[in-house]
Amino acid sequence: MNIPSFASHYYLPENGPFKTLSDLPGGDDNPVFHELLTRHQREPGYRRRFGREYIQRRKFTEDRLRALFIERGGKPARDYPVYLTLGASPWFKGLNELHHEIRIPLSRLDPETTSLTFPDSFMTVSRPDKPYYNQVFLLGELEQMLDRFGLPANDHLVPYEKYWETDFELYVEIQVWDSAESLLPAGCFAQSGPV
Repeated sequence: MNIPSFASHYYLPENGPFKTLSDLPGGDDNPVFHELLTRHQREPGYRRRFGREYIQRRKFTEDRLRALFIERGGKPARDYPVYLTLGASPWFKGLNELHHEIRIPLSRLDPETTSLTFPDSFMTVSRPDKPYYNQVFLLGELEQMLDRFGLPANDHLVPYEKYWETDFELYVEIQVWDSAESLLPAGCFAQSGPV
């Protein structure tokens, strides 16, 4: 198995990298979030969907994720993580045709503040029916996790229409529980521009 040696972070240029909706004051009531609820209706290239209580559900998910990480010995330095994918995820990048990408070598990630889920963490903590659900993996367990569950290979096969109704086994998600900006100065490069 050819395991990627980097993680990717996708972001909208107007917001900048390493932001999280969980940090929005007022959560689901924040005007920035309200704009995102209907953005797909105004911009065909914006394919991401949010439910009206998304941030509340997201914070619940992240609280559970953080607790699982601490149980495994993790030492998160922040309440909510910044998200990356293992390697590139053309599917995730395509959620918005204006997404930019930053690639970070896995060697730059701190094992004490980095967790992994297979697949997306929203699915991981919300379903009990697969062996990798309700589990958080440590960075040092990446190869073992992939030996057991495989590397998702259907990244490009899931259509964007109603993607939230699928098993969402599209990528390995990486959560950075620290200031991700500190990863950039050396050894990182950004790929900008549309898909």
